[in-house]
Amino acid sequence: MGYLREAEKDDVKLLYEWVNESSVRKNSFSTAEITYDEHLKWFEDVLSKANVKQFIYMDEDGPAGQVRITINGDRAEISYSVCAEKRCMGIGKEMLVLLAQQIKSEFPQVLTLTAKVKPDNIASQKAFQDLGYEQKYHAYEIEVDKAVNCKISQKNKGGGIAVNQ
Repeated sequence: MGYLREAEKDDVKLLYEWVNESSVRKNSFSTAEITYDEHLKWFEDVLSKANVKQFIYMDEDGPAGQVRITINGDRAEISYSVCAEKRCMGIGKEMLVLLAQQIKSEFPQVLTLTAKVKPDNIASQKAFQDLGYEQKYHAYEIEVDKAVNCKISQKNKGGGIAVNQ
């Protein structure tokens, strides 16, 4: 079993490599590649905020993943990733359990853990579900240009209003 340690300034390059790994970008809500300058500014900001904690997961071989929380009142939102070489080994679940233990002792005001996961990120969905997290809602989005071009037609056979794009 591994352990979590708080991220330090020296972790900036490691986290930069991980954040731009193709599958991490694919599963992120912002899929564009991140420049080093953007990452450096973001990382300095993370380290300076009292309501954000960044951890590095360490196993017998060294750093193997990262997990971050952003605290808002009695809730903490989780973001995590496992390095490419260590995926499919249960590290994601282990990090989430270790994180919960860390939060319980370090941030007793936090009562609820949340996470946002993209629909096609099955591995993360499974990790959270296996640990007892409940899916609470679906989120929807549309580009404004598409939304304004929707045409509302008369009631359809089921009694509802039909929308054509």
